[in-house]
Amino acid sequence: MQNCFQHVEFGRARRRGSCRGALALLVALPAVFAGTARTEPLVSAWSEGAKSSVRLIAARSRSGSVPWWAGVEIRLIPGALTYWRTPGGAGVAPVFDFEGSENVAKVEVDFPAPTRIEEEGTEVYGYRGEVTFPLRLVPREPARPMRLALALSYAVCDRICLPAKATVSLDLPVAETAAAPDDAEGVAITRAEASVPRRLSKLERDAMVAITPVAGAKPPTWRVVVHGEPAHDLFAEAGDGWYFETKQAEEPGAFVIVQAEKPTNSGDEAVPVTLTLTGPQRAYELGTMLDRTTAER
Repeated sequence: MQNCFQHVEFGRARRRGSCRGALALLVALPAVFAGTARTEPLVSAWSEGAKSSVRLIAARSRSGSVPWWAGVEIRLIPGALTYWRTPGGAGVAPVFDFEGSENVAKVEVDFPAPTRIEEEGTEVYGYRGEVTFPLRLVPREPARPMRLALALSYAVCDRICLPAKATVSLDLPVAETAAAPDDAEGVAITRAEASVPRRLSKLERDAMVAITPVAGAKPPTWRVVVHGEPAHDLFAEAGDGWYFETKQAEEPGAFVIVQAEKPTNSGDEAVPVTLTLTGPQRAYELGTMLDRTTAER
C-alpha cells in the first residue's frame, strides 16, 4: 500500500510520500484543476489502405474566426510516396470529399509544401513517410456538435503505383468543451500548418523574386531569381492542360520555368501561374502571369 502513489508527478517535481498524504492531495485536485482537465484525444480510427493508413485529428483553434483546427494524417510504409495537389510529371492528386459531414458549413484543405522526388526516371511532387493536411472547419451552428466525415481518394507509389481510398469520421463536440490547442493533436496540426506555404502579397512577391522571359527560347522559358533568403526548390502550377517544368539554374537562388504542355485551343494570352518556393525555414506561394509571346521573341 505504501507504494500506491509513488509515481504521481506534479510539474517537474516527483513527490513521494505516504498514501494518506497522497489521498489528501488528490481530494484537493478537482478544485485546483477543474478548469484544465484534459479531454479525450480528438482522433478517428485509422483507415488502412494500400501501403498506407489515414485518420482525422482535431483540436480547438486559437482563432476566434475559425473555431476548429483539424488534419488528415496519411502514414506511408518506408519508401512509399503520395502526391501533392500538382503531381508533377506523373501521378494522381488526392481528392477530399466531405459531403457526408454534419453541421459543417465549410472545410478548407491546406497542402504542405512538396518535395521533388525521382520516380522511375520522372520527377514527381509529393511526400514520403507521412504528411498531415491541415483543415479549417466552420460549423453551421456553433452551439451544436459537428461530425466530420471524409472520403479520401489518393495514390501510393512504391515501385508500382496503387490507387487508395479511405473513409474516416470524427465526432466533434462544441468547441468550448473540446481539447485545448496545445494538446498533442493541436501541436501536430500547428506543425503541419507551419509547413504550408505562406501566400505573398504582390508587394512581397516583387521584393522577393524577379521573373524575366528568356528571349527566343522555344518552348517559352522564364528565369526566376530569388532575393533575400535561400530557396531550395520551385514548383509551378497552372490551369487544366498546362504543365510547366521547373529546374534549378546554374547559380544559387535562380530557377528556370519551361512550358512543357499547353491546351490545344490556347492562344497567345498570358497564363496565370502559381509558384511555390521552398527554403530551409519555410515555403512561400505567389501568383504571377507568364507572358508567352514575350518569352518567344
